[in-house]
Formats: sequence, C-alpha cells, structure tokens
Amino acid sequence: MKQPAVLEHLHYIAKRTFKGHALFVSFSALSDPKMAERILMPIRAYEQLGSCTAFALHNNDRVLFFNNNKAHHLMLLALKIKEITGTKTYEKIVVSYDLKKEYGALHNRIYQLVLAPDTAKLHNLSVMSKIPHKPFMWQDLSRALTHLDSTSLTHLIRKQTTVSVHPQRIEDNLFTTWFVDLSDIRRILIPDVDITQNLFFYQLLREAVDKKVLQKITQIPSWTGSINISVNAFKLPMIKDWLMSHDIEQKKQILFEFSFEDIVLNRMTYHHLRNVLGACGYRFVIRLKSLMPTLNGIGLPADYIKIPFDAVPEKIPSCFDPNDIIVCNVQDEKEIEILRQKGLWQVQGPAITPRFR
Repeated sequence: MKQPAVLEHLHYIAKRTFKGHALFVSFSALSDPKMAERILMPIRAYEQLGSCTAFALHNNDRVLFFNNNKAHHLMLLALKIKEITGTKTYEKIVVSYDLKKEYGALHNRIYQLVLAPDTAKLHNLSVMSKIPHKPFMWQDLSRALTHLDSTSLTHLIRKQTTVSVHPQRIEDNLFTTWFVDLSDIRRILIPDVDITQNLFFYQLLREAVDKKVLQKITQIPSWTGSINISVNAFKLPMIKDWLMSHDIEQKKQILFEFSFEDIVLNRMTYHHLRNVLGACGYRFVIRLKSLMPTLNGIGLPADYIKIPFDAVPEKIPSCFDPNDIIVCNVQDEKEIEILRQKGLWQVQGPAITPRFR
C-alpha cells in the first residue's frame, strides 16, 4: 500500500478529466484491530489484482482509486467490507466518491489527512513536474468555477499573523491575515494550466475565490483581521451586507489587503473604496513587489504597505514612513534582527506565525 503521494495521484486524475471512483475507509474510527485486519485482507487482494490503487494516510485511513472500467470491483469490495463490519459500522467508516462529481469533496478530506510538513512537497512530485502548463482557456476556467461551487476552501484558507517586534516592547499581535493562494487552487482543479497567461480569466478566478473566502468569514461572528481581496469583490451583494453588520469598534479592527497590480487595473474604484470605507474606520494594505520611491508619488492611499523581505532596500526611502511598512516572508530571528536595524518592526512570516497560532 502506497504512502501519501495520494495528492499527486489525485491531481493526476484531475488532469485526466476527473474520471473514476474512490472508496474511503476510516480505519481511524475502528476500535477493533482484528476487524481492521479482516478489512485489509480484501483490500490487499483487490490491489494485487490491479483493480485499484490504494493509499495509506498518516492516521491509518485508506483511500482506494478505481478506474471507470473497474467500478464494479468497488461495489464488490464495499459489499465485502459491509459483511465484515455490519451495516452500522460500515456506514460510519466507508464513503464512496464519484470523482467526476465529488472530486473537490474527496480532495478536501484527503488534504487534511496527509502529514502537514509534506503537504507542500506533494505538489512538486514526479507526476506534477511532467504536466505541461497549457494556456488558460475558457474550458479550464469553466471547470475550475464549476468545482469551486461544490468545494469548501476551509482547508486552503491560510492565516498569517502580523506582529510588532520592536525591541523595547513585548511582541504584539497586530492582526491576522486570511487568504487563499491561487496556486493552491490551480494545483487542485486545473494542475496542467498556467493561470497567469490570461489575466482576464485569472481575475474571474480570483473573484470566485474571494467570494468563497467571504462566505467563510461572514459566517464567523465578530470576525476581525485582514483579508486578501480583489477590488471588484466589493461589487458582491454579500460584502455590502457584511459591512453594514459591523459596529464602530469592529470597523477599526478590519483591514482589506490588495495587490498593487489589482489597484492599477481598478484605480478609480479603489480610490472610491478608500475614501468611503476609510472614513468609516476600515484600514487598507497594499502589497508591493519592491519599495521604489516612485510608487509613493503616483498616489497609493493606504494605511500599510507590504513588501517581501528580499525586496527590503539597504536604506528605506525617506518618502516612506517605516511605521507604515509590513515586511512579509520573514523566515527566522536573523532576518528579524536585520529589519530591526533598519527601523522596521512590523513583520509577517514563518518566523512569527507559529508563536501566535
């Protein structure tokens, strides 16, 4: 039985238009080791026959993939497991998936059951590296949007803490940023596509993901923090209702983070949002790729600007207030000390996040 290169296999199936079926067996829910061993016997037998590809997850659960021409073997195996466990236990531990309709649901379940340190590596294994990145076509966007409708992004929502590391103060959690990386979406839904080749489709995908993240956040009472979002997401009716639900104190604790490229494309809309929402107490963050003085001269109203650590210049241009700069992708204490020497205290990244989870 194979180790968790299971996501790699699932992405490979996605490349082949989601054909096939899967059987998920929750061995972790079984308290009887003898029953578990009895269930494993027919699983191993079907695997040896070439009827399925089986993977063992780190909590001892199993997921078995069957090609369309072997779907009847899935039913035979399921019946065999039902004979061993009885109906009540069977319904508790066994779930079947039609990958054409339920790929997203299975991916969500598996993603959380692979070892966390290995998750990033799984996306770069041999099968994925062999997949050519095709241009972003309408059918690719349609496939991604269709599956986003039926997929929970809970497992893909990342959280990063922004902290003040001023040497004369106790480390202070300023706010937590919630975001979904579009590269994760690509790996899951359209792994063979370069989503940056068509900026229009990229924007539509970005807006669809923003909508899903907003749906999640708006369900959390009194949510505060920073949210990565696109300018056009403010056209969604749900965000208008959500904004109206905030009291004065909440508005002061909510930040909206935009990419510089998005603002350039929607500059007038952004300025309008900044004027209206800023007056209510909301704060704004702009992500930049570099800290060039000319950027400050073209009118970028924001409470904070965010730059990656490797883009921090030797000397901070005088037109920028160090108190308005957040440095992200900070890896360790050594990098924190370098920033302190430059008068930059607000940091985000692997060096900080574990302490404030």
